[in-house]
Amino acid sequence: MGNIFILISVALNVLGQTALKGGVNKLGALSLTLNSIFKAFTTPLVLSGLFLYAVSSIFWILALSHKDLSYAYPMLSLGYIAVVLMSWAILGEQVTIIRFLGVILISFGIFLVFKSA
Repeated sequence: MGNIFILISVALNVLGQTALKGGVNKLGALSLTLNSIFKAFTTPLVLSGLFLYAVSSIFWILALSHKDLSYAYPMLSLGYIAVVLMSWAILGEQVTIIRFLGVILISFGIFLVFKSA
């Protein structure tokens, strides 16, 4: 059950991060002013992203109740892979071959951690 909780947490986190970025893309560059913060926190995509991130945290707590932190935490790196893919596919970001190679290396590390369980 712990692995399921990890995967749900990672998936919700990735969706939340993608929503946050989509929301701030619509706003443009923000600064640390009350006006910028208010704009961000009243943008539906930003609010959705924060909500998804909060729900992700609930599943993360459930995961930690089942798995060692030394196993679970590296599994969060699955989010790196998914975020790069979502950034490219959904947000239209340019992802260089160097970034894809980095993601492949991360994937190999995740595989090693998974096999250690």
